[in-house]
Amino acid sequence: MASIVTWPNNGFESYFEYVSSFVHLNINLGSPEACKRYHDSWLPRYRHLLEGASALEVAIWCVRCRQALKLSFSATYFALSANDARDIKCSASAYYLDYYAMLHAMWAVLFLHPNESLEALTDITHSKIANVFDSCFCKGAEPVLRYDAITLAEDMRFLREYYSYRMPLNSPLTTHPKLAGARVNLGGFVKQCIQLANLHSHLIRKAAERVEITGTKIPDADCGAFRDAFFRINGKEHSSRKLRLLDPADQETLDEYISQGCDLLPLSLEYEHMYDNFMTYADGTQPEEAVIQMTRQLVGNAF
Repeated sequence: MASIVTWPNNGFESYFEYVSSFVHLNINLGSPEACKRYHDSWLPRYRHLLEGASALEVAIWCVRCRQALKLSFSATYFALSANDARDIKCSASAYYLDYYAMLHAMWAVLFLHPNESLEALTDITHSKIANVFDSCFCKGAEPVLRYDAITLAEDMRFLREYYSYRMPLNSPLTTHPKLAGARVNLGGFVKQCIQLANLHSHLIRKAAERVEITGTKIPDADCGAFRDAFFRINGKEHSSRKLRLLDPADQETLDEYISQGCDLLPLSLEYEHMYDNFMTYADGTQPEEAVIQMTRQLVGNAF
């Protein structure tokens, strides 16, 4: 019995120099040997990706890691906000936020998938997010996540669309308890996705160190392409207003990357910087301080 309790802390944790917790992933895989097989199957894929990579390609991977962390924060914030909406009996808002919490959690992991191009990820459909995520991480003999992501996504999407487009006069969900209870697993799903994204960011860093890459300085000739890639990941264009909208914290990071270069950091090491930038531009639109602090705390606890 003692080994069952203690072994998960010696699963993925033993493969990385930087301290993080992967306890839920360890438990899902079920043994240190299974963790080793997972580690050994993904690490060469990242090493192959980074061997001979250009400075621009490395810089974009730095931004992809940062985006995975941003999505971890937004998934957590949406999940907490869904609970607040549920407290005031606003089901339409609650199911909308539930759905996007789930979507952002999966998207955080996919931003670190070595086979997914930047173009594919930024133009990806909701259905493809769920299908690729489920196929890569929830299926097979040794799934690292023990969720049926497609069913969860379909249920959450149905609830979001029903309450957004066919808002009922009353709630018919009491006669469909499995559907009504789809959100029950959301908190655990988001947390495990954050741990999985963190795991893959550590694999990226480890593979990069093996080919003697820890970051990069962006060549002047590539600055325009890098700005476009950064905006594609972080920004949003409003064509009729000729507006390219970028969050002030993102703009600050972009300027810093251009002037100083960027590091290829695991999510848990980038966490403190994101902590300092999350909802800190006080302009009267930020949520209550308690929600901000709880979001930071839950993301930090996942690491």
